[in-house]
Amino acid sequence: MKEAFKEAMSRFAAGVTVVSARHGEERGMTATAFMSLSLEPPLVALGIAKKARLFPLLEASGAFAVSLLREGQEAIAEHFAGKPQEGVALVEGAIPGALAVLRCRLEAIYPAGDHGLVVGRVEAVELGEPGPPLVYFARGYRRSVWPS
Repeated sequence: MKEAFKEAMSRFAAGVTVVSARHGEERGMTATAFMSLSLEPPLVALGIAKKARLFPLLEASGAFAVSLLREGQEAIAEHFAGKPQEGVALVEGAIPGALAVLRCRLEAIYPAGDHGLVVGRVEAVELGEPGPPLVYFARGYRRSVWPS
């Protein structure tokens, strides 16, 4: 069942984000389990493994940022997925050149198996230049369909 579930989920295209939090230290992680949850109030949700190093930092800080990655930022996604890349860093908790950055206050964390469903209230939005998003599908980065 577990392998079939993983295979089924690999067939779902997802945008790629970097989620970051700061509490004594700053840390980020790549995440594709991210979605808009509500417009009024503006809420987002993401799934984070309870064993992720970011999880306790996010709980303690009470705030986090989500950078929506653009096509061409694969090295950044890899870096924050645990495969260090040269010259990649957060700048004020965000990824430079991201499509957008959402700065959130932690609203709640709900238990969800081996993950926590993290809900954040969006308190600030920083828009980057429009462009194609970084997409993850079938265990790899793919080009999106972007209108000309």
